[in-house]
Amino acid sequence: MKRKIIMVILGIICLAYACLTMITVSLQFGNAFFLTLGTMLISEDLIHEKLGNSGKRWMNGIWMISGVLVLILISFMVNAANTHISASQDQGTTVIVLGAKINAGQPSLILERRLQAALDYANENPECTVIVTGGQGNGEDYAESTIMKNWLVENGLETNRILEENQARNTGENLKYSLKLLRQNNLSENVVIVTDSFHQLRASILAKQLGIEQISAVNSKTPVSLIPMYTVREWFGLVKALVLQK
Repeated sequence: MKRKIIMVILGIICLAYACLTMITVSLQFGNAFFLTLGTMLISEDLIHEKLGNSGKRWMNGIWMISGVLVLILISFMVNAANTHISASQDQGTTVIVLGAKINAGQPSLILERRLQAALDYANENPECTVIVTGGQGNGEDYAESTIMKNWLVENGLETNRILEENQARNTGENLKYSLKLLRQNNLSENVVIVTDSFHQLRASILAKQLGIEQISAVNSKTPVSLIPMYTVREWFGLVKALVLQK
């Protein structure tokens, strides 16, 4: 009985988190994962009853795998909470700011924090050039890069220090098209990637696959409430980066 109560409580927490992030952000793979997990936790007794003894063994295996994934999630969250800015202060750098969702022509909270991190770095390194990258996503009225450039200019960064890449639809394309733009303009290939800490590993893997050797990171401050959702999505993004290279 006690186990059932714990499962139901955990299930309710997962469902509440999934619903909250769907309302405040959007329906994504990360919150869909928590929605599914919460439903399974609450319905465990019913699932056991329907599946019988063989089904119970499968369910126990699923819970073991889920436990391992939760431990990995916690480690990602701890790492994200304790990761500090680690970027070259060399003036000969090119900053690449990876795009994220926009809402009604304005940066989402995730994107605004990336832009703020990029602006802080650019102000400390006045010789660097900033590439903002992101195409027009589903349900968006503008290319992400346009909104990103506008935000940086409105917050004091000189227009002539910003290059805009407006075709990319995913992280791999962000870096691929930014590298092309960088080389067309004879910019330094000492690259500083600005994104959330949970996203940096995948970004660096993709950058190295493209032949970028000098990579530094500036991490934006991810809202704590969004770290679980985006970290889950990033697990599968890493697999995609390693297998499909995008």
